[in-house]
Amino acid sequence: MAIYEKAVEAFKNIFEKAKSSLPEVSSWNKVYQFIVEDTGEEFYVEISGGELKVEKGKHSNPIATITGKAEVLEKKIKGELDSMAAFMKRQIKITGNVLDTMNLKKLLDAGLKG
Repeated sequence: MAIYEKAVEAFKNIFEKAKSSLPEVSSWNKVYQFIVEDTGEEFYVEISGGELKVEKGKHSNPIATITGKAEVLEKKIKGELDSMAAFMKRQIKITGNVLDTMNLKKLLDAGLKG
């Protein structure tokens, strides 16, 4: 299964679980672009109007872009790799609003604990 399909499944589960412990997600209007270096895949996660979409391709105006190898991104989405550690070890690159990716980390943390 490609990283995109894994991301769709994982993010939908994470989002549903996170909604109760992170109620502010219902007011978010954010798009996070993901670029998978070793496969060339691109997808984005859009959170808007209390809904989450994961779409293939490139979004025209993401708040931040996260780039990394498939294995690293998959571990990040599963909660097996701390986002900050991956960033500091240069396993992932972030461009755009780096600080706002902390909201994505909060979402992942809340959804993976649920």
